[in-house]
Amino acid sequence: MRHLWDNLSYALRVLRKSPGFTAVAVLSLGLGIGANTAIFTLINALLLRDVSVREPERLVEVAPVRCENARITADVSRASCSQFDRKISFSYPMYRELERQQRVFSAVIAWSSGFDLARVEVNGALFQNEVFAVSGNYHSELGATPLLGRLLTPEDADPHSGSTLRVAVLSYEFWQRRFGGAPDAIGKQIRIEGTPFTIIGVTRKWFTGLSTGEPPEITIPITAQPLVDPLTFKSIDDGALLWVMVTGRLKHGVTIDQAHTQLESFWPDLLAATASTAAPGLRRQRFLSMGLDLSAARTGVAPELRAQFTRPLYLLLGIVGLILLVACVNLANLMLARAAARAQEMSVRVALGASRSQLAGRVLTESLTLSLGGAFLGIGFAYWGSGVLVTLMTEGALTRVTLDLRPDLRVLALTMAAAILTGVLFGMAPAWRSARQDPAGVLRHNTRSFASGGNRLSQP
Repeated sequence: MRHLWDNLSYALRVLRKSPGFTAVAVLSLGLGIGANTAIFTLINALLLRDVSVREPERLVEVAPVRCENARITADVSRASCSQFDRKISFSYPMYRELERQQRVFSAVIAWSSGFDLARVEVNGALFQNEVFAVSGNYHSELGATPLLGRLLTPEDADPHSGSTLRVAVLSYEFWQRRFGGAPDAIGKQIRIEGTPFTIIGVTRKWFTGLSTGEPPEITIPITAQPLVDPLTFKSIDDGALLWVMVTGRLKHGVTIDQAHTQLESFWPDLLAATASTAAPGLRRQRFLSMGLDLSAARTGVAPELRAQFTRPLYLLLGIVGLILLVACVNLANLMLARAAARAQEMSVRVALGASRSQLAGRVLTESLTLSLGGAFLGIGFAYWGSGVLVTLMTEGALTRVTLDLRPDLRVLALTMAAAILTGVLFGMAPAWRSARQDPAGVLRHNTRSFASGGNRLSQP
């Protein structure tokens, strides 16, 4: 520990003597590491970060899968459809039947946007916003608590409970943007596609639900969907409309494989019982041929957003990684030049008893100090840059994309790892040179240079 502190103190003294070099090196590393951190922050927010809900590790996405590539004929059977390659949604009757027959989930959550954007009227002004229709247990099962008022309950989504179904919960961002954060928004009315809904509550700031990147701005009971989209929905029980997404919460001790086995046991009967009479012939056969897929939903559900941005983000991460490598090569050359200029100092230290490993350690400490300084600067660049990247990548999108870009332990760990690796990469060459040079030869060369310079000065 003492040697480490001595090396660090030495590195700081040396770097203070060269403020220009230090500023250029830290800024170069800050930009390189910051760019990598910014891209990884987006990847982390979109693909890796758990959604901010209660026990996300127990959440499972349940989805029918439609066979796209198999040849469907009039006598097709479900067994002959061997390639299932596209997830689709449930109909409302399918969701209710699944909820009734399943034995592996402590709760089944249903939700859907219904459509991309809805016309929402607030205080006489008309806007377009995301409206999600959700089951009554959506907020309670995800562990959400209200900032104001209350959230949806199963009674709000029960058409037989006497409720009018015309209630709505606002997101924190929508409440701030459209109501200026006024607490008296509770009890007021908004109109969604012309239908009045009473505001009953506001969610907390970081609640994003299950839709990663596209959090619900307004949530209404799932049974209220026909009220805001009467042209599409003649009835909530229309089995021809596949629009409900389903997420289950596993019971304690139940695995995804066990859940899949139990659901598969009644899946053919569920399809037969809910097959729409409006889909005769081949359409009915295609419906009955659907498979069933279960996948972990701890990171949320965002198939379209992930399909659109995953590959470009990884490609961009590779590009900025190469840029950081080029920066390391340039800094290694600068460090080699500095090592050559300080060759006499290093030789004197060896002559006074310093070991070669100690010299290499000091040079490496100097490079690591620079890279860690660049990492701290890079975190600031990344926090600003990741937000700019989201804005640029989603410019012109119909829906508002909101990602949680706060750095977590995963992002900080990657930043520190990049800093250490970078410091070692551009510090190895000068450290090796400092350890391998012959101190006696360096001192003799400098002595001869001094002597010859003195002779020239003594000439008339």
